[in-house]
Amino acid sequence: MGFFEFLAIVVVIEATAKVISRWLKTKEGVTQKQVQELGQRIQVLEAKEVKDLQKRLSVLEEIFVTEDFELQRKLRYALGSSPLTTPSRAGNQSNPKENLP
Repeated sequence: MGFFEFLAIVVVIEATAKVISRWLKTKEGVTQKQVQELGQRIQVLEAKEVKDLQKRLSVLEEIFVTEDFELQRKLRYALGSSPLTTPSRAGNQSNPKENLP
């Protein structure tokens, strides 16, 4: 094997190493960019979920704190408890020991 053949092999190996190195760096850069984009998307979705959750919570608080007895009756009906089987407040306050099992 001559000097020029040896030099050609070294040049080919070095060029191949540079190409592979650049490809790996590019792939790593793309991966990092994708990770950053996904992180940003997650933050946006979490912020949106928090806002939606806060809105739902405020609606539920408003519903269950309301003094609208018709709305309370509808909620009890929708949740599956019959308004006829729920004891009235006056009955509970008059003799609370009678309602104990």
